[in-house]
Amino acid sequence: MDGDWGLDAEDYIASIRAGAIDPYGRSAGELEDELAAFDRDWGERLAALTPDDLEAVVEGRMQVPPLPGPAESERAAWLRREEQFTGQIKALQAQRARLEARERELLAGRFQRVRDEGGEVVTALKEAASILAAELRQSDRGIEQRMVTAWQIVTELPAAHEAHKCGRISAGHLRVIEQATHPLRIDVDADPAERARVERELVAIAETTTPARLRSRSKRIVDQALTQPLQQRHRVAMERRDVWMVDAGDGMVDIGARVPAVVGAGIFDRLTQAARSKPKDDPRTWDQFRADAFCELLLTGQAPDDLHATNALTATIAITIPATELLREQGDPEPQLRFPALLDGKILVDPATVRTLAADTITWERLFTHPVTGLPVTVDTYTPSRAQRRWLRARDGRCRWPGCGNPVSRADLDHTIDHASGGPTSIENLAHLCRRHHVLKHSTRWSVRQLPDGVLEWTTPLGKAIRDEPEPQGPAFAERDPVWGLPVTAGTAPPGVPPF
Repeated sequence: MDGDWGLDAEDYIASIRAGAIDPYGRSAGELEDELAAFDRDWGERLAALTPDDLEAVVEGRMQVPPLPGPAESERAAWLRREEQFTGQIKALQAQRARLEARERELLAGRFQRVRDEGGEVVTALKEAASILAAELRQSDRGIEQRMVTAWQIVTELPAAHEAHKCGRISAGHLRVIEQATHPLRIDVDADPAERARVERELVAIAETTTPARLRSRSKRIVDQALTQPLQQRHRVAMERRDVWMVDAGDGMVDIGARVPAVVGAGIFDRLTQAARSKPKDDPRTWDQFRADAFCELLLTGQAPDDLHATNALTATIAITIPATELLREQGDPEPQLRFPALLDGKILVDPATVRTLAADTITWERLFTHPVTGLPVTVDTYTPSRAQRRWLRARDGRCRWPGCGNPVSRADLDHTIDHASGGPTSIENLAHLCRRHHVLKHSTRWSVRQLPDGVLEWTTPLGKAIRDEPEPQGPAFAERDPVWGLPVTAGTAPPGVPPF
C-alpha cells in the first residue's frame, strides 16, 4: 500500500482526514479499512512462507507470493472497475467544488472590499468587475453579477457555501438553495434564526437527493417560513408577467413568457395532449409537434376580447385534509392553516387560484394526510381496482425512481415484485415509474423493495441502498376520458371504456 502511494499510509490517511482529496474519492475511514485489510493479507502471506522462502525474500532473491485463492470473477472485476470509476468522478467533483468555493470566496472578498472602502459603491464595483473581465476576456456585466451573487452566498448562506466547499453538495444543489431562499432572504420581517433553520434543512435534504427533488421540496419549506402570504406575493409577481424573444442562431429564436403558473402549466399540457393525438405516421417528434402547435395557435387563433373572463382550464382537485382536523368539535373556530397547493406536485399555487379552478371542476378527491409527515393516508374509493389507482396517484405523485421528477400522469404502474414471479396486485407491491425507468428496472441490475408507508428502497448495481419516500401532492392537470369525464393516466382504461 505504501509503495502504491509513494508515502507512509498513516501520513496519507491523516492528510485525507485533514481535508485532502483521495484520487479515487475514498474517505479516511475507507482508507483505514483498506490498510487493515492490506496488513492482514501481508501477514498471512508471510506466515505461509517456509523458512527457506523467508530467507530468500529477506535476501531479495524472490518476491512474497500471493495467497492461493480463486481467480477474480467477471462480476467482481466489473464491480471493482465501476467502484474505481465512480470514486474517481466523485473525487474530481469534490476538487471542482473546492475550487469553485475558493473562487466564490475571492469574488465575495473583492466585493466586500468595495463596500468597506466607502464612496460610490456602484461605480467602484463596476470598475473592479471591468478589470477582472478584461483579464478573463469576459463580460464585465457578467463578472459584476458573479461578484454580487458570490457575496450573497458567502454572507447569507454560509452553511450551504461550506457544504459545497466540502463536497457534500454539488454546484447544482447550491444554485437551487440560492434561488429557493431568495424570497426569504429579502423578506425584511423574517426572523434571522428562521432563515438559518431553513438553510440548514435544505442543506440536509441536498445531501440526500438530486437538485430536481430539492427544488420541489424547497418550495413548501421556504413558503412556510415567509411572513407574507403566497396570495399577496402572487399578486405582486403578476405585475412582472412578460414575453421576450432571444436570437438562437441558425435562423431560429427562443420565445419565452412569464405567466401565472396555472396558465403556463395548462398551455404546456394542452400542447402535450395535442402531440399525443398526432397521427402515427407523422414523422415529427413530440417537441417538434408541440412547437408547431404553439405557433399555429398564436398565429391563426382568435383571442377573446376579455382574457380575464375566460378560463378554459379544468383540473382534478385533491382536497388535502390533515387527519387531526377530523377530530375538531363543530364549535371550534376555523383553523388558519398555511397549506398552499402544488400544481402537478411541483409549483406552488395560491389559494385563490385553487378556488377558481375548483369552481370549474366536476372531479373531486378527498385526500386525508398524516398530521405529522403529511403523507397520504386514504382517499375516497369506488371499487377496488379504481381505488388502487387513485391511492397510488395520490401517494406517488411522480416517478419513484431515485432522483426522477416526471409526474405521475406520465408514468406506468409497475409491480415491484414482478407479477409473473408471484407478485400481488396490491398497494404494497405497486409504484409509478416513468417509461424510461420502468424499462431500466427490468433490464438492468438495479433492484427495489417496498417498505412501510410507501417507501421504496432501491439498490444500485454497486450495492448502495437509496431510499425514496413519497411526498405530499397538490392539484394536477390530467387528460379526461371523453365519455366518462374522468382523468386518464398511463395504465388505465382507454377512452370510452369505463374504469370499473
